[in-house]
Formats: sequence, structure tokens, C-alpha cells
Amino acid sequence: MTESAPLQANVRVIKQWSPIWVVPIAAVLIGLWMLFSHFQNQGVMLLLVAEDAEGIVAGKTQIKNRSVDVGQVVSVELSEDLTEVLIQARMKPNMTPLLNAGSQFWVVKPQIGRGGVTGLDTLLSGVYIELQPGDKGETQLSHPLLNSPPVAPADAPGVRVELNSADTTGLAVGDPVLYRGYEVGTVELSDFSVADRRTRFQLYIREPYDELVTDNVRFWLSSGLAFDFSAEGLSVDIGSATTLLTGGVSFDLMDGWPAGEQVADGTEFQLFPDKQSIQEGLYSQYIEYLVFFDESVRGLKAGAPVEYRGVRVGTVATVPFFFAIEKPFEVSVQQGVPVLIRIESARLYEKLNLSQLDTELQQAIDDGLHAVLKTSNLITGALYIDLDINSSWREDSDLQQLFNEQRQVSATVGYPTLPSARSGFSNMEQKLLMALDKINNLPVESMLAQGEQTLAATNEVMQNAQQLVQSMQTLLDQPQLQQLPADIQLSLQQLRTTLQGLSPDGAAYSGINDNLQALEQVLRELQPVIKTLNQQSNSLIFNASDQPEPEPRKARL
Repeated sequence: MTESAPLQANVRVIKQWSPIWVVPIAAVLIGLWMLFSHFQNQGVMLLLVAEDAEGIVAGKTQIKNRSVDVGQVVSVELSEDLTEVLIQARMKPNMTPLLNAGSQFWVVKPQIGRGGVTGLDTLLSGVYIELQPGDKGETQLSHPLLNSPPVAPADAPGVRVELNSADTTGLAVGDPVLYRGYEVGTVELSDFSVADRRTRFQLYIREPYDELVTDNVRFWLSSGLAFDFSAEGLSVDIGSATTLLTGGVSFDLMDGWPAGEQVADGTEFQLFPDKQSIQEGLYSQYIEYLVFFDESVRGLKAGAPVEYRGVRVGTVATVPFFFAIEKPFEVSVQQGVPVLIRIESARLYEKLNLSQLDTELQQAIDDGLHAVLKTSNLITGALYIDLDINSSWREDSDLQQLFNEQRQVSATVGYPTLPSARSGFSNMEQKLLMALDKINNLPVESMLAQGEQTLAATNEVMQNAQQLVQSMQTLLDQPQLQQLPADIQLSLQQLRTTLQGLSPDGAAYSGINDNLQALEQVLRELQPVIKTLNQQSNSLIFNASDQPEPEPRKARL
């Protein structure tokens, strides 16, 4: 049996195309077209860098501009160094022009602030990211996520300036910027610098009030209601209702200053704590002196004025000044309490240099310039330092020795010395104490004892007088004394009747006149008899003779 040869298939290549391939090819083409269309219609990827991702959810949190969705968060991750949060967001097509160097992003969520309650609609829908487009530079796809919304758009017309201050109590983002009480802008940003320990603020002043911001304006804090008890007395500053509740920043030109040139964006100014400190900050050129007061400095505060006969020439810097002074208590007891003062050249003359001022002050000290504490306000007890020239104190050797000791102490800390004298009020107080000491040394006890005796005697006299008054009252109450006025009146009436009878027209007067004439006639007739009796007293017994009486003769020797 023989083996048959193997059969061999005839292979023939079919060149005819099968229609079945149309379906998968079409599906692939459609898929590629859809994939291309998907990527073509997608927007760009945006990277937001934030400190935390509170409320932000990947695939849910939207990015909005003017309440219109323009993108969506696709991922939320930590950075490689684990210090920041990286938020990836997909923008919608044709939204790329919104992304540039001036664009700003922040999270909108429920918040209660000085401007009121905002973001209440996010309680149901969840937080979202607000986009505020800018108009600066080219497209930028990486931006920081702000912690708070910006006050004004980056392209808003106006000017932005920066303030720096070491004390920022009561100032926050959103506070108003005022010009003479009218709101013209807002505080936008605040940043604390650890290096120089100062806070920087960015202020936005809207148009057209940006023309008011010139290089000569000054900024200060507005607290709304401020009380100042100083050496000049009580000062009350009341701002607007807005600053009364929230505070703010005010700016204006100082009195007599020119307007100056308008400033550009980013110009830096100093923020003063109040308007009064602006005026104080103008006097940066000064000479410091140490003054030792041998009396109480209670009521003398830093910032109190130093005056010369009513004109302010300086400021009190430190009360008391114990820095770098060895044994400060011993110095206070022996030389007096040291006070550092500043004589400011600009208060005397704007172009007065310090060397000239020092020369004039040394000459004034040689002429008797000295410092005296005086009271400026009796209610608050505030003191100020008054400078005066009086050369009489230089004649006191004790004061000169004390001044030399004070000069030695002052030289150890590197300050010149200005002599001092006691105030008139202090001298009055000393004299009053001396008078009180004299009164205290008086024999008060013996005086009081004598006074008690005098009071006792006076009391006895008063009692006797009271008894006398009672006796007089008893006497006056008797019926006889009550009838006495009527009897006196009757007697006067009878006397009047009698006197009427003695009038020239009355009969009694005529009889008395006749009797007086007869008496005169009798007296005339008796005159010769009386004359004879005067010559010869015995003529009544013997007849009177006309011959003279014989005279005795002289004896013969």
C-alpha cells in the first residue's frame, strides 16, 4: 500500500476591502474628533496658592466673575514643602483674557465685619472663589489666593499710597480714609514687617480726590473721639459718625503749608498717631539739656512744653531721666530729680542752626537763664517748664555749688546742664509751712483755757443781763407805770395852760410888769440913802456932817 502525497492548500490573497471595517474606523474617528474637540474647548489650567483650603472642594467649588461661572476647582493638594496649598482650577474657554498680572482671587464665604454681613448666599451653595480681572501685563496662570477681598479693583481710577507706623492701634483693612471729615478712600492692605517692627498700610483714594494727595499732606489716625489732658488744658476732638464707630485715617495740609505736587502710586508717607504729633514731628533739630529740680515733678509729663516768657521753645523729653546715671536715688536727694528737655531750633527761627543755638544758650546761661516749674492747669495739675533770666540766683554761693555738682553728674551721661530754681508756688508753699509751724508753736492750750474762762464769764454776764431784762419787763408791766404816760400828759397840759397866762396879752403878765416898774422906782429912791450909808455907816444914828473927818498927825522925832 503506497502512501498518498499530502494535500497543499492554495492560498490566494484577497485584495477586496471589506465594508465591515467602516464601523470601527468611524468609531475611532469620532472618538478622536470628540477628544480633540474636548481639549480644544477646554480652558487653561489655573494655579492658586493659598495658606489653607477652608471650604474649597475639588470638583465642586466654582470660580466666578460677576456671579457668572468662569471655572472650577479640579484638585486641592499640599505643596512639596507642606507649607502651602496648591489649588488647580480649570477655566472655561475664552476666559484667558481675565488672567493677567493684575487679576485677584479670594474666597467668598459668610463673614461679619465692619462693613456688615456678607456672603450669606454661600450658606446653601457653599463657598466659591471670586475673580477680579486686571488690565496689567500679559497672561499669568499662577496667582495667590487672598485672605480677604480687595477694597477696590486694581484698575479703579485713583491713587494708592503706602503708610508706615510703629503704632497701629485701632486701624484695620476696610477703615475709611477721610479728608476734613469726608470719606474719600479706604484702607486696602496691611502688612507687619518683623525686620523693622513696623506696619505698612496701603490706602486707596478714589478719583477725583486723588488730586488732594500731594507731597505736603500728612496722615494721622482718626479715633472718632479723643480727649487730651495736656499742659494747655483739655482738648476734645470729635470726628464723624463713621470714625466714631470704626476709626480711620485722615489727611490734610498743615496750616500755612503750600499744596505741593501730586504724588504717584506707591508713594510712602508716615502715619502719625494724632494730628498734634504731626506738629511735634516737624521739630527734628534740637539740643538736649538735663535740668535738676529740687521739688516735686508730679504733673510734669513727657511732651509738656518748654516756654520762654510765654513763647514755646522746646519740649520735655523724659521725666525722670535716670538712664546711665549711677545711684539715681542719691542724685535725686542731693542734686534733684533729673529731667531731659529739648530746645528746638525751628521753634525760634526756621534757619537757626544748632551751633548758633548752642552759642546763644550758653550766653543766656551765663546771663542767668534758668528753668522753673509752673502749673499750667489747676484742674489736672499739669506742669510745664518756664525759662527766665535772673542773675540774682548767681549771687547765692549755695546755689552755685549745687549747680556745679549737677554739671558734674550731667557730664557723666553726656548732656549739658541747665540751672533751675524753685517756683513761686513752691516758695509760697514753703512760707505757708513755716507759718503753720509758727502757729503750731503757739500756746494754744493756755489760750483755749483763757478762752473757756472768758466764755464762762460772758455766759454769766449774759445770764445777769437776761435777769435784768426780765426785771425791767416786770416793772414795765405794773399798773402804775402803765398810768404814768396819762399823768405826764395831764401835767403837760396844765403847764401849757399856765404858760398861756404868762403871755404878753395875759393879765398875769401885766401885773408882773407893773410890780417890776414900782420896784424900780423904789430902788431909785433908795440910791441916795444907800450912798450915804456907804460913806457914813453911822448916819442912821448920828446926823451926817459935811465936814471931813480929822486926820492924825505925824509923830515928831
